[in-house]
Amino acid sequence: MPFDSSLAALDLGSNTFRLIIAPQGEGGLSQSRVWQEIPRLSEGLEKGHLLAEAPKRRALEALDGFNQIILNEKPGKILAGGTMVFRQARDGGEFLENVGQRFGWETMVLSGSQEAFLSARGVLSGLEPIPPETLIFDVGGRSTEFINVYGDQIVRVQSLDVGVVGLTEDFIKSDPPRPEELLSLDGYIRKKLSGGDWNSLTPQATLVGTAGTVTTMAAMLMKLIDYDRNKINNLVVDIESIMALLLKLSNETNQTRQAHPGLHPRRADVIVAGLVLVSTIMDYFSKAKIIISDNSLLEGLWLAAAGLVPLNPKMSEVR
Repeated sequence: MPFDSSLAALDLGSNTFRLIIAPQGEGGLSQSRVWQEIPRLSEGLEKGHLLAEAPKRRALEALDGFNQIILNEKPGKILAGGTMVFRQARDGGEFLENVGQRFGWETMVLSGSQEAFLSARGVLSGLEPIPPETLIFDVGGRSTEFINVYGDQIVRVQSLDVGVVGLTEDFIKSDPPRPEELLSLDGYIRKKLSGGDWNSLTPQATLVGTAGTVTTMAAMLMKLIDYDRNKINNLVVDIESIMALLLKLSNETNQTRQAHPGLHPRRADVIVAGLVLVSTIMDYFSKAKIIISDNSLLEGLWLAAAGLVPLNPKMSEVR
């Protein structure tokens, strides 16, 4: 099948914004290019309140930069999906609608189940091989999506309100964090996990982590100066390596952490909460290892833009 044109998708997260442009047709995602900015739109956000002005300015600056790329590349379709920050903010839907009008993009606020479904489709598009059963978790700034998959069939999706920005703002008050802060953080995450529905999950499920916190963790463990998604996708990481990294970073200040290869400076203040979240998830589900996926919601949105997966799945397509 020839490449008819390129398609663009944007994953507008609570912490990170990402843009993908890939040719429509055979091998599209294998030839994709990805750009990233970290405007932290959800900074200081309380559920049901308005977005703050400074984060909105940073978000629009990031989107202006993405729009210049889009104007140069001229993709045939542009789809932007907003995640938890747009669901939580009172003006989140209005802000995203204004973004669509400003740039001429198709925009939508994703529900938690839509976000999880598209994340799973994105992960599965790059997972080699696909395990018989998988529990995918997608770590965001304000939420984490969990998707239980048998083969390539999604059997359950759920979204829990545990994300690295919210956890950092609520629990980590010291620099470096105090041990009791990390202990409280761990306990809160376990409480949230205990409220999840894991009836469809078996002990044999393979754990797969995705999104910026998880891929940053992998890049740091590999000491990557230049990020290489081909080295990250399908990497297997053990709990001992994660706990050693957590111990090191939790005893450093935010400024000191910024010097580590593989860590974007804008993630330095939230990476400790992210590592606690990942390690607690692994311990809760008794998993000694996880598989890392660079593919995630962004690729799922591109697949939806290309018409290869449904944007609004019916329950029969999720169960």
